[in-house]
Amino acid sequence: MVDLASPVLGGFQDMIVEAFGATTGWWIGNILVVGILVLSMVAIQNRQHIVDNSGFGRGTLLDITVIIVLAAFQYGIFTGFFGWPEDVSLALAVISTYTLRWHIVILDRAQSRRASP
Repeated sequence: MVDLASPVLGGFQDMIVEAFGATTGWWIGNILVVGILVLSMVAIQNRQHIVDNSGFGRGTLLDITVIIVLAAFQYGIFTGFFGWPEDVSLALAVISTYTLRWHIVILDRAQSRRASP
């Protein structure tokens, strides 16, 4: 049997096999991979509908991108420069990024209130 799930799912597939046994774990892992592929194809085919009805605009997508890039940058500094453990670095990077975003949103709202008559 061809095992597509192990290269795609990695360690998660190993945990599935440990939990359910070799045969059932193989089936579950490969069904997950096929399901991911099918959902990806459906999302690509309906991408314009998703964009039109998702409620996400250009500003929201830019905000998400900046959050991910800033958190990844901080994570790299925390693990590489400071040598902190990965889980601690990830948690601190996410918390710091969202705290910074919150401060920027609050300052923007305060500034917009002062600007309006």
